Amino acid sequence: MQKSFLKILTLVLVIGLNWGGVSAVGYTLGMFNDTEYTSENTFTAGTLDFTLKADKFDFKKTSINLKPGDIIQKNINIIPKKESNPFKYYTESSGFKGDKEFCNSLKVDAKVLDSEMYSGALKELLTEATTTLPSWSFEFGMGDKEFQNKECKFDIVYNSWQTRHDYPTYKDGGFSDTEKVSNTISSWGLRLNKVYYDVAPDRGEEKDNEWVEIFNQTNVPLDISGWKICDDTSCNKIPTADPIPAMGYGVITATSTTWGYWFVPSEVVKIVLSDNEIGNGLGNDGDKLYLKRPDGVVVDKMNWQSNTHVWSPGAVDVAEGNLLARTPNGYDTNQASDWVELTPPDVDLIYPDEDGSYTWYWTKSYEIKWTASNPNGDDADLAIDLYYIKDVNGDSEISDDDTRHEIAKSTTNDGSYLWTVPKGFVGYIWIELVATGPENPMLNSKTISGDIWDPIPVFLWEEDPQAIIDALINPEESGGETIVENETILTTTEIESSDINTETDENETTESNEESEDLEENEVSEGEENEATEGEQPVVATTTTAPSGGSSYVAPTQETSDEEEGTEQVEEEVNSCIIETEETENIDDDKEVNSCIVDVEDNTEEEVREIEEDSELDSEETTADTQDVEMEEDITETDEPEEGEVTDIPLILEPAIEPDAEPEIEEETTEDEPQDIASNTIEEDVPVASIPEESIIPTDEEETPTEE
Repeated sequence: MQKSFLKILTLVLVIGLNWGGVSAVGYTLGMFNDTEYTSENTFTAGTLDFTLKADKFDFKKTSINLKPGDIIQKNINIIPKKESNPFKYYTESSGFKGDKEFCNSLKVDAKVLDSEMYSGALKELLTEATTTLPSWSFEFGMGDKEFQNKECKFDIVYNSWQTRHDYPTYKDGGFSDTEKVSNTISSWGLRLNKVYYDVAPDRGEEKDNEWVEIFNQTNVPLDISGWKICDDTSCNKIPTADPIPAMGYGVITATSTTWGYWFVPSEVVKIVLSDNEIGNGLGNDGDKLYLKRPDGVVVDKMNWQSNTHVWSPGAVDVAEGNLLARTPNGYDTNQASDWVELTPPDVDLIYPDEDGSYTWYWTKSYEIKWTASNPNGDDADLAIDLYYIKDVNGDSEISDDDTRHEIAKSTTNDGSYLWTVPKGFVGYIWIELVATGPENPMLNSKTISGDIWDPIPVFLWEEDPQAIIDALINPEESGGETIVENETILTTTEIESSDINTETDENETTESNEESEDLEENEVSEGEENEATEGEQPVVATTTTAPSGGSSYVAPTQETSDEEEGTEQVEEEVNSCIIETEETENIDDDKEVNSCIVDVEDNTEEEVREIEEDSELDSEETTADTQDVEMEEDITETDEPEEGEVTDIPLILEPAIEPDAEPEIEEETTEDEPQDIASNTIEEDVPVASIPEESIIPTDEEETPTEE
């Protein structure tokens, strides 16, 4: 029984313990493992890629100087990468910047392998999709519309996508690629053309006399007012100026004194900056120039020598006094090689030379002689311009309000030119010679002769006095170009107030010597006046004082009655002289004295004999040996001159035809008697106004000197 109980207890414990352990297990894990191998398998990713090779515009110069009717071409090649999937693509324009109106005017014709893909407005460029490779051709133009100083920037864009799966566009899926070519087209307009940055001593000073030339490429005048000219440090606003003519020039400089060192043709626009320098002064060792529109758009730019802001290296350096220039004018391919060095011509006047003094006569011909050499090429390429300058304001020097008159324009550089002096002007003139290179009107050098006295020739008066009067009233050459401020720096001879000009038969000149001793007394008393011929109105004599060294003259002006107007014939004097006593020494007998200007100051009886009135001149005593003195009486009543007063004596004095024949006139004088101008005697120690016989206008009465 006991055994049975133990057996039952043991069974219960075994079952209970096992049941408790089994009931504690939630789930059972089972581990499995397997390995499989394959071979010769490849996994790759697809790609689509290409590049563009764009040539430069076939006419690069045209692309940055586009004008109406011009066509420029650009070729673009599509080059697929070796691993690229096949693709198709289309072309369009985008990214427009610049002048909207100009961009809108541009036209384009697009072709691929000579097959036209598009023709129309550039802004609307959009082609059909194609798989054709590789070369595209684009032709651009703006038709007949006029644009100047405009710019348009834009892109030509190629959009591509894979041909597999036949997606409609590159945006719908699959592999794709986009490439573009950027372009700039500019219209013609204003261009930097010459730079004078290294100033030679005989052409002025650094900064003050530097200049920049602007060229107008177009067929219409262009206004540059309000634009800016900049160097590497600062900009200057261009003041209000005349428009630069079509195919013409404007010169920008720091100060107006520049005009005196160069011959600036009248058609060249002169522009003077208010800042008295260009930028901070143009650097001799290197600098840059920008030409900007008023809105800041750069129309043109360049640099030279060490400056590399535009090109590296920059344009060539030039020697002192030489110019950096675009040749031909306005030639612009945006490269340093557009600019070359040019040297101004060398000029010299041989006759009349720069330092001499001369006397030339109306209607007489004179051979102007010179030498001119061209450092940039053949001397024959130089154009020679000849002018004469009239001393209109009578100040004995080239100055404001004098006038320049053309003798010959662009004459051959053969060293001589025969010129006939025109009638109608009495006073000083100067000959101006300008030699200009073929490259540009500002590539010039000029020189100016010494003073030339231009009197009325007596031989013409004797032949036809009325013709002389008519010529004075209506000169053969009037008008002319007015000399303006600071245009006279290169005047080589300034005439001092004490000069008396003389000239030998060989055109040699001498200068007058120092002033003579003061004269104590010179009385001029009343004489007889010539009466106008019947039916003629008297001439009112307007005295114009000649520059020192030449006669004054009286420009006759006609008085007309109420019943009669216009110029009437007269036989009155056409010249008068203001006699200014000055000391002169060693004036040879064969020298021509061209002045009758004598100061009447502190006159003395010892130096000037009194003039005797009513001298009886016997015409029978007048012979060729004694060389008669003939003149028309025009005696004015004057009081004794005060100290420093200038006395007008109506004489006509000019170089004698035969300078050796100067009569010696001796007069008896009395203190109290009135004096006759016709018997005026000037002693040898005061030979200022010796009177050759040919220089006296004949009167109705012939008179001869009274001998002691």
